[in-house]
Amino acid sequence: MSSWTALKEGFDAFTRQLPVLLGAYLVVVAVQQAVSLLIPESLLLLEFILDGIVTAPLVAGQYLIALKVVRKEPVVFKELFAGLPMWGPIVGSYLLYVLLSSLATLALIIPGIMVGLMLLFAPIRFLDPKEGARSLGAIEALRESARITRGYKEILFGIGFLLGIPMVILVVLQMRSLNDPRFPAWIIEIISLLSGALFFGPVAATSYMVVYDHALNHPRG
Repeated sequence: MSSWTALKEGFDAFTRQLPVLLGAYLVVVAVQQAVSLLIPESLLLLEFILDGIVTAPLVAGQYLIALKVVRKEPVVFKELFAGLPMWGPIVGSYLLYVLLSSLATLALIIPGIMVGLMLLFAPIRFLDPKEGARSLGAIEALRESARITRGYKEILFGIGFLLGIPMVILVVLQMRSLNDPRFPAWIIEIISLLSGALFFGPVAATSYMVVYDHALNHPRG
């Protein structure tokens, strides 16, 4: 499996269930925006923590929907909220994820990225029906994610890199619109909205779940 193969399969999955995947992503984004509006900009750290506390179970639900679409299993929108009963351990795993990634990043940027990728699958470990979704502790979920991603972190990094290319292009276009008044800024805003809602978020989720499902069946290391 390569990053491009995973991304292609993720995009194919996205097109099969576009409404439910897009809807789930937009709910997560809407909650994030609501938190951002409620917390003053001066309390950035509080906003970051509260955002994770509120949205972590929803991200787990988004991954569950993406995984079931990848596996071509029946899926319903309400599964976005499947992580709410496990709110405590899911949020605990998120806070540990942020702490470990931040500490690694303080050492060097690359180790921070690798730690982030290593722990990427922690949310889905709470909800994966194939693995018999069960009560896990936050640390156990992180350990299982580290085990599953062994040998696959480069592929996960490649997916993020490929999905980041359109965002880089958008930044270049935005800089162009600032320096050239004749360049229509509203077009950039529309492209930015569509690329975030219809491409990056949902396709990233399905592509990562393609790798997750593959790694379960083909463990490395």
